[in-house]
Amino acid sequence: MMKHSTPTTTLILVIALLGASFSCKRSSINYQPIAEAFEPDYQLNRFENEIKNFEKEDTEKGIKKGGILFYGSSSWRIWKDMKSDLAPLPVLNRGFGGSTIPELIHYTERTVIPHKPKVLVIYGGENDLTGKKYKSAEQMFDSYRQFISIIQNRLPKTKICFVSMKLSPSRRKHWETVKKGNAMVKAFSTGKYLSYVDINPVLFNPNGTVKGELYTQDSLHLNTQGYREYTKVLLPFLTKKYK
Repeated sequence: MMKHSTPTTTLILVIALLGASFSCKRSSINYQPIAEAFEPDYQLNRFENEIKNFEKEDTEKGIKKGGILFYGSSSWRIWKDMKSDLAPLPVLNRGFGGSTIPELIHYTERTVIPHKPKVLVIYGGENDLTGKKYKSAEQMFDSYRQFISIIQNRLPKTKICFVSMKLSPSRRKHWETVKKGNAMVKAFSTGKYLSYVDINPVLFNPNGTVKGELYTQDSLHLNTQGYREYTKVLLPFLTKKYK
């Protein structure tokens, strides 16, 4: 019996073609939105002080180009042992606030471009999909493609890795939207310069229940044990990407 494609399946196929197009065109990359434009209900500079602290650190310690830069929201920001967990890889943590992808875009020129990373590791989208103002998976994906177009135009040799949005216990009502967003980014992440790594399997038990012991009391952020699970996935993955 022939299986009919669902709207979601068709969308994923279209996105895969978009990813292939991005992989082939390495100059003057642009993107065409697939959803209605989203107007943030927050100021894009609300975490300005954190960015200034990054710039101060860059001035004091100097900028080492060609490393692995982690860029994203609090899932990176609170990973205090990132450097030791991922040793000997040359990682730099530039997670800030409870940032969204539009905020990553807003600060890219100041926070990412100067470092010219060989590998850029992104954690973003979760706050976009779970904020006070509803944002669809398609709108989040549009923001991510806009971000990718900026990086690939400014840093065409940088490899970009999107770490899957986690299915946080406290945000269970958003899981289906998060899953859809992850699937869209995964389908898009093709070729040498774009990749996707799924972190969710290590956060669940074999029976499908959440490993609650990996989270802090807010059931949103990971604890030290949770980041050890991240390390098991990311260390070998990034070691290959950095070669």
